[in-house]
Amino acid sequence: MENTIVKKRSLIEKLLFPRTQGLRVAYHILFWTCFILLHYAYALPVIGRKSADATVTLANFSYFLKIIPEYYICVGIYNVLGKYVRGILLAFIVVIAALITNHVFSIFMFIGVDKLAGLENMTERFQMFSKMYLQPFDFRDIRSWLVFTNDLSEIQFFMVPATLKMAKYAANETIARQKLQSDALAMELKALKSQINPHFVFNVLNAAYAKILPISEDAAEHLQKIAEILRFSLYEMDDEFIGLEKELSYMNLYIELESIRSNRRCKVNVSKYGQIAETHRIPTLSLITLVENAFKHGVHASRKESYVNILIDVSSGSLEFTIANSKPENPVLRAKEGRSGGIGLVNLEKRLEIYYPGRYEFEKTETAAEFTVSVTFPLE
Repeated sequence: MENTIVKKRSLIEKLLFPRTQGLRVAYHILFWTCFILLHYAYALPVIGRKSADATVTLANFSYFLKIIPEYYICVGIYNVLGKYVRGILLAFIVVIAALITNHVFSIFMFIGVDKLAGLENMTERFQMFSKMYLQPFDFRDIRSWLVFTNDLSEIQFFMVPATLKMAKYAANETIARQKLQSDALAMELKALKSQINPHFVFNVLNAAYAKILPISEDAAEHLQKIAEILRFSLYEMDDEFIGLEKELSYMNLYIELESIRSNRRCKVNVSKYGQIAETHRIPTLSLITLVENAFKHGVHASRKESYVNILIDVSSGSLEFTIANSKPENPVLRAKEGRSGGIGLVNLEKRLEIYYPGRYEFEKTETAAEFTVSVTFPLE
């Protein structure tokens, strides 16, 4: 029986990342309830004796309630624009969006209070702010511009939820990276337990190459390619990132050996576009994972003719890698592969999410005869 380790979620994980959508909604409702009550309590000395008036109380609650939709609108703008804009420009756009959103919601809030209860029945402070927002705007009058200073000051209400959001994001990044490192360590341990010392195998292959070369150049060449792949696994796989040219060289070696293994019944077509620079780096084994998956589930799962088509496109500082493989009609390894198929792709997508959050594309398409995976991510 295979040993598995089941990790319990920490208290921080349980608090920050509730398992169900209903629990998440409950967390949000609880937070905003406490948030509004706290700010209303802070405003009570200003309301004074009018706090006994129900209309005044509702009006002041509406003043803080409008913060909720304003905040979620700004979060939505951030999530949408974050895919295309980053850094200071993104922060500037979100601040401007927050100012405009607050200004519009404030105008509608004061109009609503005036229609329902009458602004003349509100506190002096409430009436003062309502006049700032409801009076006609005069570009030549500096007093008209003071309303935007109030919009700017009210952005402070976003600080608490935004800070909690940033803390949650940072915690999520840390947990995801730790999990990735833990999974990598577990895989490495499993490999060490199940394989012969790779250095020993590497040395044996080199010795066998020297012996076989005078007898058969083809067989010696195959051994040399195997030794090259083993050398790559020994000395190049420790780093998180690798040069794109190195990864592609390893991929070509892997394809050649897999073609030999399949008795040349697999047609492989590799198309490359764009210029590859020495500085282009990608997550180690990200492309090999896709190629290995194509051979494992498409070529070796069938006894008939098959194909693997690979497209590599380097442009505008990003890499697009698309691989399509034929699907076997009657997979010979269906029962066996059904338990483990797709694990490599799932792990690859998790890695890309950690390295390029919001900046990558991962798409899988499947028909009755073909399986295609396409990934696009920045070249660091």
